Amino acid sequence: MSSLPLSILSIDISKDHFDTQAWPKGWRRRLPNSEQGVACIVAEAQKRQAMVIFEATSIYDRRLIRALDEAGLAYHRANPRKARDYARSAGFLAKTDCVDADMLTHYAAHVPLPLTEPVSKVQQELRTLLDRRHQLVEMRKAEEIRLKQVEAPVIAAEIEQHILSLHRKIAIYDAKVAELLEKPGLAGPARHLKSAPGIGQTTAAALLALLPELGRRSAKTIAALAGLAPLARESGRFRGKRRIYGGRPAVRRLLFLAARHAAKHTAFEDFAKRLETAGKAKKLILIAVARKLLISLNAMIKENRPFSCANA
Repeated sequence: MSSLPLSILSIDISKDHFDTQAWPKGWRRRLPNSEQGVACIVAEAQKRQAMVIFEATSIYDRRLIRALDEAGLAYHRANPRKARDYARSAGFLAKTDCVDADMLTHYAAHVPLPLTEPVSKVQQELRTLLDRRHQLVEMRKAEEIRLKQVEAPVIAAEIEQHILSLHRKIAIYDAKVAELLEKPGLAGPARHLKSAPGIGQTTAAALLALLPELGRRSAKTIAALAGLAPLARESGRFRGKRRIYGGRPAVRRLLFLAARHAAKHTAFEDFAKRLETAGKAKKLILIAVARKLLISLNAMIKENRPFSCANA
């Protein structure tokens, strides 16, 4: 469990602004979500030696994260659901940018929060490439659905041309990702990850970009970060079904796809069959294989070794 920080700088992030607060000495500011605004926050955090806290806000925190990583500053990227649950329990019923900044300061001052794993420049670049690749893949899926629905030959031909164009663009991004995975800091881990069943280039790249804690956390913690740890639902004599919840959905989706292939591999086949024989549902078997695969990948990166059936 993390200890409570001695100094905190909280930020509510929007597309255009940063609303800040600090503890123990306040620092309420509204700064632009720009390089200048980020520089001001970094300078203040360095002066105070403060832990920075902010909610995960899609792409609007990328610039700030990059600057915090480069400055070597500790920060916590809060899960919005957990932060909102805390806000309600602590009496922060109103919701404005300033109130959210105050709430985050209060949250960090009273709840021991783990620090977010730093993301290197090459991991940030990899994340950017994967984001764009994902957008192109989603566009291609949408066009493929439209192609099945359209009747006009002219429009069908246009959609087919667009799909071909998207194929080429995705291939270009695949090449860029492959090139990036050969760089120092990524080459070894990527090679080890790709040695595991079900783990191809895209999944390996996504794990390195979106789960930087891989190889640095315990098996239980890494499963929870990916949202693959079953959570108990018990009270008195009541024993509810355990369910997975939270975590990083993008990582979990890729691990589910990898688990479909891994379940047919020698290392996981017997495990999957035992669960099937025990009457477990297909979805539960997939979750269990994905969790077992992730724990194996975590151990591989921690021990700097390729996959082996003996250690799965």
